[in-house]
Amino acid sequence: MKKTFFLLSTLCFLGFSACEKPVEPGTDNPGNNPSTPDPVVPVQTKFVVNTQAQGGTVQVFAHGNPVAPTDSLERNTMVTVVMIPDDAHILTGSNIAKGCAVRDSFKITQDTVVTPIFETIQVDEMSETHKICNYNIRYWNGPSDTANKGDIAWPNRKDKVFEMIRKHNMDVCGIEEITKQESPDVVETLTEYEYIGYGRDNGKENAAGGNGEQTGILYKKARYVKLDQGRFFLSETPWKASKLKASSFNRMVTWVKLKDRNLHQEFYFFATHFDHPTNQTGVNVRSGQADIALEQVAKIAGDKPLFFVGDFNCEPSEPAYEKLASVYEDAYVSMGAEAKGGYICNSEQLLSGKCPGCIETGNTYTGLYSSSDKDPKRIDFVLRSAALVDVLSYLADNDSLGLEKYPSDHLPIITEMKFK
Repeated sequence: MKKTFFLLSTLCFLGFSACEKPVEPGTDNPGNNPSTPDPVVPVQTKFVVNTQAQGGTVQVFAHGNPVAPTDSLERNTMVTVVMIPDDAHILTGSNIAKGCAVRDSFKITQDTVVTPIFETIQVDEMSETHKICNYNIRYWNGPSDTANKGDIAWPNRKDKVFEMIRKHNMDVCGIEEITKQESPDVVETLTEYEYIGYGRDNGKENAAGGNGEQTGILYKKARYVKLDQGRFFLSETPWKASKLKASSFNRMVTWVKLKDRNLHQEFYFFATHFDHPTNQTGVNVRSGQADIALEQVAKIAGDKPLFFVGDFNCEPSEPAYEKLASVYEDAYVSMGAEAKGGYICNSEQLLSGKCPGCIETGNTYTGLYSSSDKDPKRIDFVLRSAALVDVLSYLADNDSLGLEKYPSDHLPIITEMKFK
Protein backbone atom coordinates (compact mmCIF):
# COMPACT_ATOMS: atom_id res chain seq x y z
CA MET A 1 0.00 0.00 0.00
CA LYS A 2 2.83 2.42 0.88
CA LYS A 3 4.54 1.65 -2.46
CA THR A 4 1.35 2.49 -4.37
CA PHE A 5 0.94 5.83 -2.60
CA PHE A 6 4.59 6.69 -3.26
CA LEU A 7 4.25 5.94 -7.00
CA LEU A 8 1.12 8.07 -7.48
CA SER A 9 2.69 10.96 -5.59
CA THR A 10 5.77 10.79 -7.75
CA LEU A 11 3.71 10.85 -11.01
CA CYS A 12 1.72 13.85 -9.84
CA PHE A 13 4.90 15.66 -8.90
CA LEU A 14 6.31 15.12 -12.36
CA GLY A 15 3.17 16.67 -13.96
CA PHE A 16 1.64 13.67 -15.76
CA SER A 17 -1.87 14.34 -17.04
CA ALA A 18 -3.25 11.31 -15.35
CA CYS A 19 -3.32 13.36 -12.15
CA GLU A 20 -4.72 16.60 -13.60
CA LYS A 21 -8.12 17.73 -12.53
CA PRO A 22 -10.72 17.17 -15.28
CA VAL A 23 -11.78 20.31 -17.08
CA GLU A 24 -15.42 21.08 -16.65
CA PRO A 25 -17.48 21.39 -19.84
CA GLY A 26 -17.78 24.98 -21.05
CA THR A 27 -14.54 26.14 -19.40
CA ASP A 28 -11.15 26.92 -20.98
CA ASN A 29 -8.80 23.99 -21.37
CA PRO A 30 -5.29 25.20 -20.56
CA GLY A 31 -3.93 21.81 -21.47
CA ASN A 32 -5.35 21.98 -25.06
CA ASN A 33 -7.27 18.77 -24.52
CA PRO A 34 -7.30 16.71 -27.78
CA SER A 35 -11.03 16.16 -27.40
CA THR A 36 -11.70 19.85 -28.21
CA PRO A 37 -13.00 20.11 -31.84
CA ASP A 38 -11.06 22.19 -34.40
CA PRO A 39 -12.74 25.42 -35.48
CA VAL A 40 -15.13 24.95 -38.45
CA VAL A 41 -13.83 26.55 -41.69
CA PRO A 42 -16.76 27.82 -43.80
CA VAL A 43 -17.02 26.32 -47.32
CA GLN A 44 -16.79 28.99 -50.05
CA THR A 45 -19.94 28.93 -52.16
CA LYS A 46 -19.60 32.15 -54.15
CA PHE A 47 -16.90 33.21 -56.58
CA VAL A 48 -15.92 36.09 -58.84
CA VAL A 49 -14.76 36.22 -62.46
CA ASN A 50 -12.22 38.81 -63.54
CA THR A 51 -10.63 39.37 -66.93
CA GLN A 52 -7.17 40.25 -68.12
CA ALA A 53 -6.68 41.18 -71.77
CA GLN A 54 -4.40 43.20 -74.03
CA GLY A 55 -5.31 43.52 -77.69
CA GLY A 56 -9.03 42.95 -77.37
CA THR A 57 -12.04 42.85 -75.09
CA VAL A 58 -13.58 40.19 -72.84
CA GLN A 59 -17.22 40.07 -71.78
CA VAL A 60 -18.60 37.71 -69.14
CA PHE A 61 -22.24 36.63 -68.90
CA ALA A 62 -24.29 34.49 -66.52
CA HIS A 63 -27.91 33.62 -67.24
CA GLY A 64 -27.68 35.98 -70.21
CA ASN A 65 -26.75 38.99 -68.06
CA PRO A 66 -23.38 40.80 -67.95
CA VAL A 67 -21.16 39.94 -64.98
CA ALA A 68 -19.11 42.67 -63.27
CA PRO A 69 -15.76 41.94 -61.55
CA THR A 70 -17.41 42.56 -58.19
CA ASP A 71 -20.35 40.22 -58.78
CA SER A 72 -20.40 37.02 -56.74
CA LEU A 73 -21.69 33.91 -58.49
CA GLU A 74 -22.93 30.70 -56.92
CA ARG A 75 -20.78 27.61 -57.30
CA ASN A 76 -21.44 25.71 -60.59
CA THR A 77 -23.05 28.72 -62.26
CA MET A 78 -22.60 28.41 -66.04
CA VAL A 79 -20.53 31.35 -67.22
CA THR A 80 -20.22 32.41 -70.87
CA VAL A 81 -17.18 34.37 -72.01
CA VAL A 82 -16.92 36.33 -75.27
CA MET A 83 -13.38 37.28 -76.36
CA ILE A 84 -13.03 39.69 -79.29
CA PRO A 85 -9.71 40.98 -80.67
CA ASP A 86 -9.25 44.53 -81.87
CA ASP A 87 -8.37 45.47 -85.47
CA ALA A 88 -4.65 44.74 -85.01
CA HIS A 89 -4.88 41.39 -83.20
CA ILE A 90 -6.24 37.87 -83.56
CA LEU A 91 -7.48 35.52 -80.84
CA THR A 92 -5.26 32.41 -80.71
CA GLY A 93 -6.44 30.82 -77.46
CA SER A 94 -7.28 31.35 -73.80
CA ASN A 95 -6.83 29.78 -70.38
CA ILE A 96 -10.43 28.54 -70.23
CA ALA A 97 -10.85 26.54 -73.44
CA LYS A 98 -9.12 24.57 -76.15
CA GLY A 99 -8.93 26.13 -79.58
CA CYS A 100 -9.71 29.76 -80.29
CA ALA A 101 -13.48 30.06 -80.27
CA VAL A 102 -14.78 33.57 -79.65
CA ARG A 103 -17.43 32.26 -77.27
CA ASP A 104 -17.01 29.59 -74.63
CA SER A 105 -18.69 28.47 -71.41
CA PHE A 106 -17.66 26.82 -68.16
CA LYS A 107 -19.02 26.16 -64.66
CA ILE A 108 -17.43 28.37 -62.05
CA THR A 109 -15.94 26.45 -59.10
CA GLN A 110 -13.32 28.95 -57.93
CA ASP A 111 -12.34 32.57 -58.30
CA THR A 112 -11.27 32.84 -61.94
CA VAL A 113 -9.31 35.26 -64.12
CA VAL A 114 -10.06 34.82 -67.84
CA THR A 115 -6.97 35.50 -69.94
CA PRO A 116 -7.34 35.35 -73.73
CA ILE A 117 -4.28 35.32 -75.98
CA PHE A 118 -4.47 38.15 -78.50
CA GLU A 119 -1.56 38.08 -80.95
CA THR A 120 -0.55 41.01 -83.17
CA ILE A 121 -1.21 40.47 -86.88
CA GLN A 122 -0.07 42.28 -90.04
CA VAL A 123 -3.30 43.60 -91.56
CA ASP A 124 -3.99 42.96 -95.26
CA GLU A 125 -4.20 45.83 -97.70
CA MET A 126 -7.63 47.36 -98.13
CA SER A 127 -9.96 45.94 -100.79
CA GLU A 128 -13.58 46.80 -101.47
CA THR A 129 -14.39 43.36 -102.88
CA HIS A 130 -14.52 39.99 -101.16
CA LYS A 131 -13.90 36.54 -102.63
CA ILE A 132 -16.74 34.47 -101.18
CA CYS A 133 -16.31 30.77 -101.94
CA ASN A 134 -17.40 27.21 -101.31
CA TYR A 135 -15.52 23.92 -101.67
CA ASN A 136 -16.56 20.39 -100.78
CA ILE A 137 -13.13 18.77 -100.36
CA ARG A 138 -14.38 15.15 -100.08
CA TYR A 139 -14.14 13.15 -96.87
CA TRP A 140 -11.36 10.75 -95.97
CA ASN A 141 -11.53 8.61 -92.85
CA GLY A 142 -7.92 7.49 -92.69
CA PRO A 143 -5.92 4.57 -94.11
CA SER A 144 -8.81 2.16 -93.52
CA ASP A 145 -11.11 4.19 -95.84
CA THR A 146 -11.48 1.71 -98.71
CA ALA A 147 -13.91 3.98 -100.58
CA ASN A 148 -11.20 6.63 -100.95
CA LYS A 149 -7.92 4.96 -101.71
CA GLY A 150 -5.21 5.35 -104.33
CA ASP A 151 -5.46 8.59 -106.32
CA ILE A 152 -8.51 9.79 -104.41
CA ALA A 153 -7.10 9.22 -100.93
CA TRP A 154 -6.58 12.50 -99.08
CA PRO A 155 -2.76 12.21 -98.78
CA ASN A 156 -2.51 12.00 -102.58
CA ARG A 157 -4.65 15.03 -103.36
CA LYS A 158 -4.51 17.34 -100.35
CA ASP A 159 -1.73 19.49 -101.81
CA LYS A 160 -3.92 20.14 -104.86
CA VAL A 161 -6.85 21.13 -102.63
CA PHE A 162 -4.60 23.65 -100.89
CA GLU A 163 -3.23 24.82 -104.24
CA MET A 164 -6.79 25.45 -105.46
CA ILE A 165 -7.64 27.55 -102.39
CA ARG A 166 -4.50 29.62 -102.74
CA LYS A 167 -4.78 29.86 -106.53
CA HIS A 168 -7.95 31.92 -106.10
CA ASN A 169 -6.77 33.80 -103.01
CA MET A 170 -10.09 33.00 -101.32
CA ASP A 171 -11.16 35.38 -98.57
CA VAL A 172 -13.89 33.30 -96.92
CA CYS A 173 -14.77 29.75 -97.92
CA GLY A 174 -17.23 27.12 -96.77
CA ILE A 175 -15.58 23.69 -96.49
CA GLU A 176 -17.68 20.51 -96.53
CA GLU A 177 -16.85 16.89 -95.70
CA ILE A 178 -13.79 17.62 -93.62
CA THR A 179 -12.84 14.92 -91.11
CA LYS A 180 -10.54 14.71 -88.09
CA GLN A 181 -8.02 13.01 -90.38
CA GLU A 182 -8.03 16.02 -92.72
CA SER A 183 -8.47 19.03 -90.42
CA PRO A 184 -4.93 18.88 -88.95
CA ASP A 185 -3.48 19.21 -92.46
CA VAL A 186 -5.77 22.15 -93.20
CA VAL A 187 -4.78 23.97 -90.00
CA GLU A 188 -1.05 23.25 -90.34
CA THR A 189 -0.79 24.11 -94.06
CA LEU A 190 -3.19 27.02 -94.59
CA THR A 191 -1.63 29.18 -91.90
CA GLU A 192 -2.96 32.42 -93.40
CA TYR A 193 -6.47 31.20 -92.61
CA GLU A 194 -8.32 30.31 -89.46
CA TYR A 195 -10.39 27.14 -89.65
CA ILE A 196 -13.73 26.97 -87.84
CA GLY A 197 -15.45 23.61 -87.67
CA TYR A 198 -17.73 21.56 -85.42
CA GLY A 199 -18.15 17.79 -85.28
CA ARG A 200 -21.62 16.70 -86.32
CA ASP A 201 -21.64 13.76 -83.86
CA ASN A 202 -21.19 15.79 -80.67
CA GLY A 203 -21.39 19.43 -81.79
CA LYS A 204 -18.02 20.34 -80.29
CA GLU A 205 -15.55 22.71 -81.92
CA ASN A 206 -12.72 21.08 -83.89
CA ALA A 207 -9.92 21.79 -81.42
CA ALA A 208 -12.13 20.94 -78.43
CA GLY A 209 -12.79 17.34 -79.47
CA GLY A 210 -15.35 17.63 -82.24
CA ASN A 211 -16.34 14.16 -83.43
CA GLY A 212 -17.70 13.25 -86.82
CA GLU A 213 -17.61 14.90 -90.21
CA GLN A 214 -17.45 18.68 -90.09
CA THR A 215 -18.90 21.53 -92.08
CA GLY A 216 -16.23 24.18 -91.74
CA ILE A 217 -15.24 27.72 -92.66
CA LEU A 218 -11.89 29.19 -93.67
CA TYR A 219 -11.36 32.94 -93.39
CA LYS A 220 -8.31 35.15 -93.85
CA LYS A 221 -7.01 36.12 -90.45
CA ALA A 222 -5.19 39.21 -91.69
CA ARG A 223 -8.27 40.61 -93.39
CA TYR A 224 -11.10 39.97 -90.93
CA VAL A 225 -11.78 40.19 -87.21
CA LYS A 226 -13.89 37.32 -85.90
CA LEU A 227 -16.70 38.82 -83.82
CA ASP A 228 -18.74 35.72 -83.13
CA GLN A 229 -19.19 32.13 -84.23
CA GLY A 230 -21.39 29.10 -83.68
CA ARG A 231 -23.34 26.24 -85.21
CA PHE A 232 -26.86 24.88 -85.24
CA PHE A 233 -28.26 21.54 -86.30
CA LEU A 234 -30.84 21.10 -89.02
CA SER A 235 -33.32 19.45 -86.70
CA GLU A 236 -36.18 20.19 -84.36
CA THR A 237 -33.59 20.72 -81.59
CA PRO A 238 -31.02 22.89 -83.41
CA TRP A 239 -29.06 23.74 -80.26
CA LYS A 240 -27.81 20.15 -79.75
CA ALA A 241 -26.37 17.37 -81.91
CA SER A 242 -29.42 15.87 -83.59
CA LYS A 243 -31.17 15.28 -86.91
CA LEU A 244 -34.53 15.19 -88.59
CA LYS A 245 -36.05 11.74 -88.22
CA ALA A 246 -35.55 10.64 -91.83
CA SER A 247 -32.13 12.25 -92.28
CA SER A 248 -29.20 9.92 -92.91
CA PHE A 249 -26.89 11.85 -90.57
CA ASN A 250 -26.81 14.82 -88.25
CA ARG A 251 -26.65 17.84 -90.55
CA MET A 252 -25.62 21.29 -89.44
CA VAL A 253 -24.85 24.91 -90.31
CA THR A 254 -21.58 26.50 -89.14
CA TRP A 255 -21.46 30.29 -89.01
CA VAL A 256 -19.14 33.18 -88.27
CA LYS A 257 -19.60 36.93 -87.89
CA LEU A 258 -16.71 38.86 -89.42
CA LYS A 259 -15.57 42.47 -89.65
CA ASP A 260 -13.27 43.83 -92.33
CA ARG A 261 -10.24 45.19 -90.47
CA ASN A 262 -9.89 48.18 -92.82
CA LEU A 263 -13.44 49.06 -93.85
CA HIS A 264 -15.12 47.92 -90.61
CA GLN A 265 -17.95 46.30 -92.59
CA GLU A 266 -19.66 43.53 -90.63
CA PHE A 267 -21.32 40.49 -92.16
CA TYR A 268 -22.31 36.89 -91.46
CA PHE A 269 -21.12 33.82 -93.32
CA PHE A 270 -23.04 30.53 -93.07
CA ALA A 271 -21.91 27.17 -94.48
CA THR A 272 -23.90 23.93 -94.63
CA HIS A 273 -24.16 20.41 -96.00
CA PHE A 274 -27.71 19.11 -96.53
CA ASP A 275 -28.61 15.41 -96.56
CA HIS A 276 -27.61 13.50 -99.70
CA PRO A 277 -30.03 10.70 -100.79
CA THR A 278 -31.40 11.26 -104.29
CA ASN A 279 -34.75 9.51 -103.59
CA GLN A 280 -38.00 11.17 -102.52
CA THR A 281 -37.12 10.77 -98.85
CA GLY A 282 -33.97 12.79 -99.46
CA VAL A 283 -35.95 15.46 -101.31
CA ASN A 284 -38.38 15.75 -98.39
CA VAL A 285 -35.61 15.87 -95.78
CA ARG A 286 -33.79 18.65 -97.62
CA SER A 287 -37.00 20.62 -97.85
CA GLY A 288 -37.37 20.39 -94.08
CA GLN A 289 -33.74 21.31 -93.56
CA ALA A 290 -34.21 24.40 -95.72
CA ASP A 291 -37.10 25.51 -93.48
CA ILE A 292 -34.98 25.17 -90.34
CA ALA A 293 -31.97 26.87 -91.93
CA LEU A 294 -33.98 29.87 -93.08
CA GLU A 295 -35.51 30.35 -89.64
CA GLN A 296 -32.23 30.08 -87.74
CA VAL A 297 -30.17 32.18 -90.18
CA ALA A 298 -32.68 35.02 -89.91
CA LYS A 299 -32.55 34.87 -86.09
CA ILE A 300 -28.77 35.01 -85.99
CA ALA A 301 -27.99 37.55 -88.74
CA GLY A 302 -30.92 39.90 -88.35
CA ASP A 303 -30.57 42.75 -90.85
CA LYS A 304 -26.82 42.35 -91.40
CA PRO A 305 -25.42 41.38 -94.84
CA LEU A 306 -24.97 37.62 -95.13
CA PHE A 307 -23.70 34.83 -97.34
CA PHE A 308 -25.09 31.31 -97.19
CA VAL A 309 -22.97 28.72 -98.99
CA GLY A 310 -22.61 24.98 -99.11
CA ASP A 311 -23.22 21.62 -100.66
CA PHE A 312 -27.00 21.66 -100.53
CA ASN A 313 -27.24 18.30 -102.34
CA CYS A 314 -30.30 19.56 -104.20
CA GLU A 315 -30.71 20.64 -107.78
CA PRO A 316 -32.53 23.89 -108.61
CA SER A 317 -35.72 21.94 -109.40
CA GLU A 318 -36.11 20.78 -105.77
CA PRO A 319 -38.36 22.44 -103.16
CA ALA A 320 -35.36 23.04 -100.86
CA TYR A 321 -33.62 25.19 -103.47
CA GLU A 322 -36.83 27.03 -104.35
CA LYS A 323 -37.32 27.95 -100.68
CA LEU A 324 -33.75 29.16 -100.29
CA ALA A 325 -33.72 31.09 -103.57
CA SER A 326 -36.95 32.86 -102.65
CA VAL A 327 -35.14 34.53 -99.73
CA TYR A 328 -31.48 34.70 -100.80
CA GLU A 329 -30.20 35.18 -104.33
CA ASP A 330 -28.05 32.55 -106.06
CA ALA A 331 -24.82 34.13 -107.39
CA TYR A 332 -24.85 31.80 -110.41
CA VAL A 333 -28.35 32.93 -111.37
CA SER A 334 -27.48 36.58 -110.76
CA MET A 335 -24.54 36.42 -113.16
CA GLY A 336 -26.56 34.67 -115.88
CA ALA A 337 -24.56 34.27 -119.08
CA GLU A 338 -21.52 35.85 -117.39
CA ALA A 339 -21.21 32.93 -114.93
CA LYS A 340 -18.12 30.93 -115.82
CA GLY A 341 -16.89 27.39 -115.37
CA GLY A 342 -18.72 24.23 -114.46
CA TYR A 343 -17.75 20.60 -114.86
CA ILE A 344 -17.71 19.33 -118.46
CA CYS A 345 -18.76 15.69 -118.66
CA ASN A 346 -16.22 13.12 -119.79
CA SER A 347 -16.88 10.78 -122.71
CA GLU A 348 -18.31 8.01 -120.53
CA GLN A 349 -20.82 10.37 -118.94
CA LEU A 350 -21.81 11.82 -122.30
CA LEU A 351 -22.43 8.32 -123.70
CA SER A 352 -24.77 7.60 -120.79
CA GLY A 353 -27.14 10.22 -122.22
CA LYS A 354 -27.81 11.68 -118.77
CA CYS A 355 -26.01 14.99 -119.22
CA PRO A 356 -26.57 16.22 -122.77
CA GLY A 357 -26.53 19.86 -121.67
CA CYS A 358 -23.51 19.43 -119.46
CA ILE A 359 -21.53 22.39 -120.74
CA GLU A 360 -24.40 24.83 -120.18
CA THR A 361 -25.47 23.75 -116.71
CA GLY A 362 -22.47 24.89 -114.68
CA ASN A 363 -22.23 21.60 -112.78
CA THR A 364 -20.38 21.71 -109.47
CA TYR A 365 -20.56 17.97 -108.69
CA THR A 366 -18.54 15.75 -111.04
CA GLY A 367 -19.70 12.24 -110.15
CA LEU A 368 -16.12 11.04 -110.69
CA TYR A 369 -15.54 9.56 -107.23
CA SER A 370 -18.86 7.78 -106.75
CA SER A 371 -19.91 4.24 -107.58
CA SER A 372 -23.61 5.08 -107.32
CA ASP A 373 -24.17 8.81 -107.93
CA LYS A 374 -22.26 9.37 -111.17
CA ASP A 375 -24.43 12.08 -112.73
CA PRO A 376 -22.89 15.58 -112.79
CA LYS A 377 -25.17 18.32 -111.44
CA ARG A 378 -25.28 21.79 -109.89
CA ILE A 379 -25.83 21.26 -106.17
CA ASP A 380 -23.32 23.67 -104.58
CA PHE A 381 -24.48 27.27 -104.18
CA VAL A 382 -23.32 30.66 -103.01
CA LEU A 383 -26.36 32.59 -101.81
CA ARG A 384 -26.46 36.16 -100.52
CA SER A 385 -28.71 38.90 -99.18
CA ALA A 386 -29.09 40.61 -102.56
CA ALA A 387 -30.46 43.87 -101.19
CA LEU A 388 -27.17 44.46 -99.36
CA VAL A 389 -24.56 42.76 -101.55
CA ASP A 390 -23.72 42.84 -105.26
CA VAL A 391 -22.09 39.91 -107.05
CA LEU A 392 -19.40 40.85 -109.58
CA SER A 393 -18.22 37.46 -110.83
CA TYR A 394 -18.87 33.72 -110.56
CA LEU A 395 -16.58 30.78 -111.39
CA ALA A 396 -16.93 27.05 -110.78
CA ASP A 397 -13.29 26.15 -111.47
CA ASN A 398 -13.01 23.19 -113.84
CA ASP A 399 -9.22 22.98 -113.51
CA SER A 400 -8.09 19.47 -112.48
CA LEU A 401 -4.63 20.83 -111.58
CA GLY A 402 -3.11 17.86 -113.39
CA LEU A 403 -5.05 15.16 -111.56
CA GLU A 404 -7.06 12.56 -113.47
CA LYS A 405 -10.05 12.83 -111.14
CA TYR A 406 -9.65 16.40 -109.82
CA PRO A 407 -8.65 17.43 -106.27
CA SER A 408 -12.22 16.63 -105.12
CA ASP A 409 -15.44 15.30 -106.61
CA HIS A 410 -16.84 18.85 -106.34
CA LEU A 411 -15.57 21.98 -108.05
CA PRO A 412 -14.84 25.02 -105.93
CA ILE A 413 -17.11 28.04 -106.42
CA ILE A 414 -15.37 31.41 -106.41
CA THR A 415 -17.42 34.60 -106.41
CA GLU A 416 -16.45 38.22 -106.04
CA MET A 417 -18.81 40.32 -103.93
CA LYS A 418 -19.12 43.94 -102.92
CA PHE A 419 -21.29 45.51 -100.24
CA LYS A 420 -23.74 48.15 -101.43
